[in-house]
Amino acid sequence: MNINELTDTEVNQLIHSVKKCERQIPGETPFIGRIKDDTPVIDFENHIKYTLHRYRHPLDVSRFSLHIRFTDTNDMLIRIDIQNGKHKNPDGEIIGQNHMHIYHEQKGLRKDATAIPLPNEIHNISTLFLALDDFLNYTNTKLYK
Repeated sequence: MNINELTDTEVNQLIHSVKKCERQIPGETPFIGRIKDDTPVIDFENHIKYTLHRYRHPLDVSRFSLHIRFTDTNDMLIRIDIQNGKHKNPDGEIIGQNHMHIYHEQKGLRKDATAIPLPNEIHNISTLFLALDDFLNYTNTKLYK
């Protein structure tokens, strides 16, 4: 599998393959203020290393994003953006402020250029912490134990 040129089928398989955090997600995170951290994640089945990234806006705690990106290329596999403004896709379609980006290979565009609505499985978006649980479940990412 070439992570530089994945098909949509391969992307879907990677999103749903079992992944595991290689260490604890930082536990001492403030209830207000900025959060910005990375946790290494590994997919043993596909032999791929990822980074789980959490970001919360320093002033607006309802505005945050979560993503899993390939460690080797820094390309994003999947990202959710919450309360981060509407997104205009390359074809002109406008997607609401709570949306998801999934790696999509399209010549001349970044792999995360297109957004789609959040899936039903990611619905607890009132805080970064609740959304993280849904995001980890959706991406089949297990916590470090």
